[in-house]
This record gives sequence, structure tokens and C-alpha cells, in this order.
Amino acid sequence: MASIIRVDGRIEGLPPGKLTLKQLQEAVGGYIQMVRLTPKTWMVVNEEGKLRGQEHNRLATDLYRGFRGSDDEIVGDVVIAMCPEEVD
Repeated sequence: MASIIRVDGRIEGLPPGKLTLKQLQEAVGGYIQMVRLTPKTWMVVNEEGKLRGQEHNRLATDLYRGFRGSDDEIVGDVVIAMCPEEVD
């Protein structure tokens, strides 16, 4: 199960099944960086989003801060993905 959180706050579901690297790159607009929120939940962000001046993503930032306790800011569209198994 995965969804895209857009910078404007819209949430869009992604088709069920395994996500490909290409799908993730298209969703975030470039190279990806995986950020673990929980053992089974990941946030996929654009690795160069801040360098490229992408817009602040308020909802994604709130989620990140809630899970990670960090004051970092998330920019650009992100993917939230659930893994069926715990990933080390």
C-alpha cells in the first residue's frame, strides 16, 4: 500500500503491488531517498529536493516530525509506503 502526498495537501493512492524505482522517481520528481518512519513504514523523498528549491510539504513534514521527533523540513511530493515485513 502506498500513497503520494502532494505539496498542495492532496493524497493520491498508487496502484497496488510492488513499486518500481521508476515509479518512485516519477512520483517525487527525481532521485529518491528512503526515510524510515517506523519499521514497516517509509517515506520516499526527492534526494535533491531542497537543493532544487522544491516547495515545502506541510503534511509530509508534520508526519515526519511526528514519527521522527525532528525539526527537519520535507519538500516536494513524497510517497508513503508500507512494507509487508520489517526491513533492517
